[in-house]
Amino acid sequence: MNQQEITDYLAASHIAVVATINRHGHPHLTPNWYRYDGKVLTLITRTDRLKYLNLQRDNHISVCIYDPPVASNYIVISGTATCNDQDIWDEARRIIAHYRAPDEVDDSVARWKTEPRVLITVTPEHIATRVPR
Repeated sequence: MNQQEITDYLAASHIAVVATINRHGHPHLTPNWYRYDGKVLTLITRTDRLKYLNLQRDNHISVCIYDPPVASNYIVISGTATCNDQDIWDEARRIIAHYRAPDEVDDSVARWKTEPRVLITVTPEHIATRVPR
């Protein structure tokens, strides 16, 4: 797939399965909402979640985004993650809008603002695809 095809596929509201490395060296997997802008993948999580704690120790991350129920159509983005808790709400709004109806976005943002949230930005080092053309 070329970059535009990857961006187009990731524009759908799929669920991302995020893999981080836990303190014992094992993979830790969690489902997440995401947004891909053609260059980086962004996710929002809470600072009390294990994936965030794992990324503080080891910022390597892999994210598999697939197309249920046909699990053979997927994109895996592997790379490094940075976590930021400053000026995250514009991107949080874009992520929420990717999954919620327009009239639900403001309430979701307001609720998230009451929680210890952080933006995870994944810089892809490798992208593997298996999506039929």
